[in-house]
Amino acid sequence: MRRLHLIVILAAYFALGGLFATQIPAWQAPDEPAHYNYIRQLVAGQLPVIAPGDYNQKEIETQIAPPNARPAIPLDALQYEDHQPPLFYALAAPVFALTGGWLTALRLFSLFIGGFGVIFAYLAIAEIFPDQLWVAALAAALYALLPQHLHMLSSLNNDSLSEALLTCALWQSARLIRAGADARRVTALALTTGLGFLTKTTAYLAFPVGAFAIFAAYAHTGADLPKVAKSLARFAVIAGAIGAIWWLRNLAVYGGTDVMGLQAHNAIVVGQPTTQEWLAQFGAAGLLSRLAQTTFQSFWGQFGWMSIVLDKKFYIGFLVFTALSAALFIVWRVRAKLSPAQTWQLRMMGFLTALTFAAFAWYNLQFIQHQGRYLFPALTAFALAASLGWHTLAPKSLRRWLWLVGLLAFAALDAYLLLRVILPAMLPRSL
Repeated sequence: MRRLHLIVILAAYFALGGLFATQIPAWQAPDEPAHYNYIRQLVAGQLPVIAPGDYNQKEIETQIAPPNARPAIPLDALQYEDHQPPLFYALAAPVFALTGGWLTALRLFSLFIGGFGVIFAYLAIAEIFPDQLWVAALAAALYALLPQHLHMLSSLNNDSLSEALLTCALWQSARLIRAGADARRVTALALTTGLGFLTKTTAYLAFPVGAFAIFAAYAHTGADLPKVAKSLARFAVIAGAIGAIWWLRNLAVYGGTDVMGLQAHNAIVVGQPTTQEWLAQFGAAGLLSRLAQTTFQSFWGQFGWMSIVLDKKFYIGFLVFTALSAALFIVWRVRAKLSPAQTWQLRMMGFLTALTFAAFAWYNLQFIQHQGRYLFPALTAFALAASLGWHTLAPKSLRRWLWLVGLLAFAALDAYLLLRVILPAMLPRSL
């Protein structure tokens, strides 16, 4: 059954993601030109360094102009992702070199990497509920086909590898809690976490989640503190040694304490709206209202460079689905009887969710980043909660097939949004 679930879900993911990747016009996804430039520089033999002039707010604004008013994009004006860790771009470089920099091939490569995130999301949940694989199947279907998530994974960016590594670490952590924190499992988790350090800051969440899992593995078995400390030390040293390759390079290039290049990045994004400016313009209530509305809308679907807003009826539907999923999950949790391992595994999911919201809040303290995609690191946890809730409502005779109903519904939604909403809004209109 596990194989059938994954085959069907991945088939839908690649079919619909392939349509997004091939049909959406070039550069019409957030930050796509800047990610492309990073790979181009690597292929030319240069490891990028972010510098003044790499960010051009005026050129970014052309990205969200109506199609007929959109000029040709000067790619060299958009290099503000040059501070990013290099792993995704290094993996994509051969694709760039072999295809002459064909954007569609690079998008399909990103989509392929994102498929591993779908697999690991399924495996992580199956590790928690091995006797209810349909719960993992519905959650994986939601993870794969959430419209905005599919849009991002089928465009060119390093989110696909970051999420694949984070969900892999989540799976490893869930297994470690159940089976124990032996040296082999801790080492494997550390290697995944270290690769995340070389991919994107959102993947850094694997480190506190992994540390939590090591603690949890011992907490529910009653192991002594020295064993916990030894495993945590092994985890931190191996993961940190991998990350140090990048951090030491950044200290040498940017100086000071800028281990991730974020200070250099923040210094060059002149013209990007700041939280302080919006607070002065709209007040606290207005700022929070915009944050909540835009974040929710763009979590589900606000396409292109956040310029294609759906009809209000879609967002009302998404809100109803979200509220019902949350309420049903609470009902499930009140009724559920869990083993000690499952209790700790779900606490781990909650911990990841809290960390994701904390990181989102931190992003928005300085710059306006009301983008729901920054909550996608916790998408596995969200999808699990929704799946558990809806399985509580479904009759027992239908629970084994609810994942297929959800898959077909979201597949139809994705196809409709792409063909009837996104493409008409993006493609040039005849005068």
